[in-house]
Amino acid sequence: MGPFDTALVSAAVGITTPILFAAIGETIAQRSGVINIGLEGMLLSGAFFGFWAAWASHSTAVGVLMGMAAGAVFAAIMAFFSISLRADQIVVGVGINILAVGATTFGNEQIFQQGSQVTIPPMSQLVIPGLSHIPVIGRAFFHQVPLAYFAYLAVPAAWYLLYRTNWGLTIRGAGEAPDAVETSGLSVVRIRWFATLTAGAMAGLGGTMLSVGNLGLFTENMSGGRGFIALAAVIFGRWRPPAVFGACLLFGGTEALELRLQAQTEIPRQVWVLLLVIPLVLLAWRFLRRRRATAPGVGALAAGTVLFLFGLVLAIVGPSWSIPSQFWLMLPYVVTLVVLAGLVGRTRLPAALGLPYRRAAAGA
Repeated sequence: MGPFDTALVSAAVGITTPILFAAIGETIAQRSGVINIGLEGMLLSGAFFGFWAAWASHSTAVGVLMGMAAGAVFAAIMAFFSISLRADQIVVGVGINILAVGATTFGNEQIFQQGSQVTIPPMSQLVIPGLSHIPVIGRAFFHQVPLAYFAYLAVPAAWYLLYRTNWGLTIRGAGEAPDAVETSGLSVVRIRWFATLTAGAMAGLGGTMLSVGNLGLFTENMSGGRGFIALAAVIFGRWRPPAVFGACLLFGGTEALELRLQAQTEIPRQVWVLLLVIPLVLLAWRFLRRRRATAPGVGALAAGTVLFLFGLVLAIVGPSWSIPSQFWLMLPYVVTLVVLAGLVGRTRLPAALGLPYRRAAAGA
């Protein structure tokens, strides 16, 4: 199967898990009306402080708790300025990212960079009997570290919280009609604080998964833009946890494919075959997501047809083209930009997303 095999699926799941933690937390935050651009910094802080605590205490559990706490602390800073003081959420989030880079770089230089690279044993994998033997996906999904299973469970848990509980209704209300929530006797500020802290703790958990769970080491800026990819996954998934999970798998699979293709001297034929599948999947998705059984627009059909024919010709011919490895390195970020460019303008955001809340009674 060339680059598309069970090992690719397993790598995709491993890469997806840190992004998924951050994306699920961010889904809750954005549903409450807070767009947390500082997600990258919270993920990075969780990676560093989680690794530091695990190394110092010789306990993975302590590292996990410390990583979550670090993410929550940075989230508290975000919440204080953007919710309590009503500062611009984008500006505060950028500041959080800069603060996290500076704090983790300084801490890494002071604590660890006194010789060779400091490492700890990564988490042991937990095999689920029976499920791990399912062809293709068994080893990928059910032969993972314990934190990965928590990430899987976070998806239905977040869905249940948002859509089947009164607390989830108030969270969504804070992002759609905050005045109505306040009128009912609840505090929009408290709801948004809770959602932002949840997003920070989840991002910190994702960072811990990256350093303690997967690699057993910390390197500067090791989050590598995964916080921004998580933001894109939330938008791509339209703030619905199951769809966000699918978006995270897409981005994780793209990064895993990028790592695999770097070792290829020529573009495998399977990549051209993939171009046949993409337009078919996108067109099917457009049919399924429409409430009425209407066909996609002429522009979408034309673009899909061109892409399908292009992939068909290249799959038959199989040209021996060689592409620099730098092209594959930028592939995950190109996919992220394409998704955002294609969806943001046509996606209905939560009505109060990014807007600081001011009580009507205050006259502000």
